[in-house]
Amino acid sequence: MRTWARWLWLGLLSVSWAAPSSAYFLDKDRNFAVRARVYTQVGIMADDSETDSPHYRAGDLAQHRNFYNPEFDARLTDYTRWARDVPGLSFISPDDFKFRFAWWGFYDGIYDYLNPEWNDRRRAYQARFSETDKISDTLHFNDQNKNPRHIYASRNRINELYFDYTKGRVFIRAGRQAISWGEADTIALLDVQNPFDLTLGAPGFYQDVDEARIPLWTLRSTVKIADKLGPMSSFFADAYVVPGVIDTTVPIDPITAGVSPFNPDVMDPQLQLKAANQQDALHIIVASRQPAQTWSNTRWGARLTSLLFRDYTVQAWFFRTFNQAPVPILHSPGSLQLNLDGKLQKTFIDDRGFRVAQCLGTSGPNAVGHTPAGRRCSAAFPIVSLLERRLESVVGLSATWFNSWLNGIIRTEMEYFIDELAFIPEKNLNPQAEVPAAVHKAIGTPIVSTSLPKADFLRFVLGYDRFFFFRPLNPTNSFVVSLAFNGQLNLSEIAGHGDYRYLGSGKPGKPQAQISVIPGSSVCTPKNVNDPSFAKTNPLAMACAVANPKNFEDLYPFEGFLQTAVQTDYMHGKLSPRLVIITDVSGIFGFAPTATYRITDNFLLTGTYLAIEGSRRAGLANFRGHDMVQLRLTYQLN
Repeated sequence: MRTWARWLWLGLLSVSWAAPSSAYFLDKDRNFAVRARVYTQVGIMADDSETDSPHYRAGDLAQHRNFYNPEFDARLTDYTRWARDVPGLSFISPDDFKFRFAWWGFYDGIYDYLNPEWNDRRRAYQARFSETDKISDTLHFNDQNKNPRHIYASRNRINELYFDYTKGRVFIRAGRQAISWGEADTIALLDVQNPFDLTLGAPGFYQDVDEARIPLWTLRSTVKIADKLGPMSSFFADAYVVPGVIDTTVPIDPITAGVSPFNPDVMDPQLQLKAANQQDALHIIVASRQPAQTWSNTRWGARLTSLLFRDYTVQAWFFRTFNQAPVPILHSPGSLQLNLDGKLQKTFIDDRGFRVAQCLGTSGPNAVGHTPAGRRCSAAFPIVSLLERRLESVVGLSATWFNSWLNGIIRTEMEYFIDELAFIPEKNLNPQAEVPAAVHKAIGTPIVSTSLPKADFLRFVLGYDRFFFFRPLNPTNSFVVSLAFNGQLNLSEIAGHGDYRYLGSGKPGKPQAQISVIPGSSVCTPKNVNDPSFAKTNPLAMACAVANPKNFEDLYPFEGFLQTAVQTDYMHGKLSPRLVIITDVSGIFGFAPTATYRITDNFLLTGTYLAIEGSRRAGLANFRGHDMVQLRLTYQLN
């Protein structure tokens, strides 16, 4: 694999050529322009894996991402001037009218010619990862099974497609676009109007924030209310709406089980059933529920912004959006209860959770057979974990100003997230909900169901930016330093409403469900639970499974991290080194030194080292042990 990395890197260097950097105009009046940003990037693991699934070594290739982002801009104002002389149309004739189109796509050779471990894991994982808008389809293994090749190896989409209309004090943008109101420096915490691509880990670390942002079909309007109004100047109102009947796009949720180097080291969920000798009778489905395309799922927001006392840029806003990170919940009632009610039958599936028309060699409903292609198959019930997103309300305030005493810019922002879906293991993932009521009554365990808890979060950013000179390191150019402390308060836990945990972040080596003593049960007794053969030999052992919250990483009432970025230029701007350090108060660290060399105005050569360390597997430290070197050659036509 190290040889592959060397040859690929030499290949990147060999394609550079000199040319002036500018957009390509299609007409002499420069109304139509073509731009592009294209890069090829090699990722090389800089650390050995901490687990056997996936297994990799430092020096193994983890990424060869070929990204393309062509753009087309058209200034159409000259073609609408005729409307100014037409009665009835003159009052809407635009002062400025533009059109923009941009494509977004990539191809990655992760499953074709890189470290074969990733392709081996892609073919070997057994749990079913899917997307669904109908639970009935999921219960019959008939929802959309996610293919890692279509998520991690290749994707394409319309990234921007909109018209800009300006008339006097009114600006309107209609079409597919991205809106950014909150802070988004390296890791997006408050900039959440648009969903982010989560398949490459935390947006802003392994992947650029702007590249990770997913645009939506949006109608946006900005109105200049007044040039001056008391102590306020440049007073604007801004609003947008994403109709739920048109667009309810949410992020593609990652597939675990080691199919990508950008996923947490989480074991294949199906292996937990295999350890309990239930892999043929039950099958795990992790289904991302897609929001229904209805008016009730409409996203919208409104904002006021102004310059206060000629020094302070202040903003206030309210918006409705879907939670970025999905919240898991075990489907309740369980499929076994549905079977007793006559609402669900077993489905013939192969060992990966795909429906099969034939399962040869079976002599009964519980027998194991094989497909005509030779894969193991059986009749099984699904155990469904849904990944949920619901609309939440967000109220935000921000202020930015220059402080002469600190000789820098102060940035402050605070957002209150109301009724955000949250995670309490014994509520979200209680395996007792899968046990039929008749079994509960027979063995003396309580009848339970799962639920989706909510919490209120107060998130904030306090930032400081300034320029300074340090002649011993750079005698000709200044340094730019940007500091930002990102904090979060879980107001619901502070008020005593529950013991919240990180979303699905299990502690290393700890199962999400385990056999435990249940008081009052005739089966879940200390004698049985402590018997190593109990789980494999007793069919009622699954009725003793519980979700132990201590097996999941704690979400502290207060979480926060300091982000530090320092950058300067050398060689008349040709070389731009940058250092980003993320320091979490709980002992999680991110380290990302980057250097960009401008070969020509069109070609940029970038090297980045990404390192993560942490005392617990939470937040950024979910990717502990995934240190990586990224080498990128970018071509830009702008």
